Amino acid sequence: MKTTFMGGAVPGARRIFPFPEHASKGSDAPSDCGTREKLATRAWICEPRAMRKTTASVLTCVLAAGWAVACGDAGPGGVADGVVGNAKLAPVDGAPTLRPLESNQLAVEGGPTLGITKMTAVLRERPDPRSPQLGYLKLGAIVTRAEKPAAFDACQGGYYNVAPRGFVCLDEGATLDMEHPMLRAKLRGPDLAKPLPYAYAFVRAIAPRYYRLPKKSEQFQYEMSLDRNLRSHGRLKEKWNTIDVGANDVPLDLRGVATGPAPEEPPALTDIEKFGGVGEGTVPWFFAGGRKLPNVASFQVPDYAVITNRIKRHAGIAMIDAFPGENRDFALTTDLRLVPTSKLKPGRGSTFHGIELDQTWTAPFGFVKKDDAYGFERDKRRFKKLKQRIAFGAPVRLTGESSGDGNSRYVETRTGDWMLAGDLAIVPKRTTMPSHAKGKVKWLDISILRQTLILFEGEKPVYATMVSTGKDGLGDPKTTHSTPTGSFRIREKHVTTTMDSQMLGSEFELNEVPWVQYFHSGYAIHAAYWHTAYGRPRSHGCVNLSPIDARRIFGWTDPPLPKSWHGVSTSEATGDGTLVYISP
Repeated sequence: MKTTFMGGAVPGARRIFPFPEHASKGSDAPSDCGTREKLATRAWICEPRAMRKTTASVLTCVLAAGWAVACGDAGPGGVADGVVGNAKLAPVDGAPTLRPLESNQLAVEGGPTLGITKMTAVLRERPDPRSPQLGYLKLGAIVTRAEKPAAFDACQGGYYNVAPRGFVCLDEGATLDMEHPMLRAKLRGPDLAKPLPYAYAFVRAIAPRYYRLPKKSEQFQYEMSLDRNLRSHGRLKEKWNTIDVGANDVPLDLRGVATGPAPEEPPALTDIEKFGGVGEGTVPWFFAGGRKLPNVASFQVPDYAVITNRIKRHAGIAMIDAFPGENRDFALTTDLRLVPTSKLKPGRGSTFHGIELDQTWTAPFGFVKKDDAYGFERDKRRFKKLKQRIAFGAPVRLTGESSGDGNSRYVETRTGDWMLAGDLAIVPKRTTMPSHAKGKVKWLDISILRQTLILFEGEKPVYATMVSTGKDGLGDPKTTHSTPTGSFRIREKHVTTTMDSQMLGSEFELNEVPWVQYFHSGYAIHAAYWHTAYGRPRSHGCVNLSPIDARRIFGWTDPPLPKSWHGVSTSEATGDGTLVYISP
């Protein structure tokens, strides 16, 4: 099939027309055009009606990430500032020839930058709104970009190539202006080195979400029984703001594996620091004397608003700053709204984590899943409870021997003591392997009955921990709160995201859930910063992990998260997702 540019057309050939010479309505398209396909390169393909059923040598034009594809024999010097460019066209019946974008359309180290001004901005494989989504960037992110856009298809500001890969449309929450207020604000992003990437808190009483820093009179206007709340807070503030040792206090290596025990005492933090602030806190310039940043929250309000809406008791929020205001302190959430800290309780996540498997840790072993677990001494066929309690989450080496005593079953530890089998989430020694356990193929082995998760590379186990799956066990996921069984692949990964409360197993709003990996429909593997019931069914179907484990597993699975990205999807460009094998 012949493909030519407009001006060199021959009868019966597919022709490429620069946009907008033949616009989407097609009113001025040539009469012999049976179909028209709009290209990412601001051009159209005109396919004659006579050729519509000829499929053996159909030529398709695409613009791949970093590459443009042109069709035909020869063409003009280019259209739309070089977006089409001087391409060597394919032979008449051959495949299209790839050509690189112009050098100023590719992001290179040390080049200009682009910033994100909305909650998220999509990264696409090609500069085309129909192109697959590779991932996305979060509010405040700054990335290296090309000098010039690669295309303008449905994007007036243009699609810019960014490092390390992908294209961002300026119209979809990005800017080239590094003095934009959102970028000058230098908002704190997630700390990817920590199990909890933000500071978190739980709402103790229904709380307002203020759009700007409210005056004292406005606080009394919008909050019921505020006098009583402030009196109680003044009297019980020290108790309410007491913190425990949390997930971020546990020492970790670069992989996210614990290198030592959690400290005995929590860090000494100011009240401001407990809610995401620094030191004693300072009102940032963009809240001094009124709000100077646009609204990025999903809840829309006019610029003159004082309050957006309210948040329910027990909800979880993520915070990026805290500072004093009139009457009391305020925490700044990731969507740039303000919540009074007098109605919050700091949340620091569980210190529990799994273990790296090596020569010293081999199956069978277990994790203590109850708070009141004890060892037992065996005297003939009777078992006597020992005095020392065994801490929740402690890993226990087992021999594989078990014994009964009435209705109770005991398992033998390698120290010679015994424990109730029901007090442990047990990882037995595998006698057979599934067919996908080959070479160094990565896969996750999740057991619903045992409430365990093991990372495998081929037949080699590398990490193990406890999980919380759907609270209805092995029920039908379509009609109950159960985790689906079968083989799946990770489809998308998010550093944090707000998830459907029905999937979380909570009727309350829980913001910025960390280390989320979707593997089937709305089911995901993710950190649960709001509970510590690992080893027991608890969720509405998702696989809950401790924050430390969730970060460790997120960093191990594919596809890897590129630098500066907040989320990544599986695609030809980013690679396949790791296999997730869920069994009873």
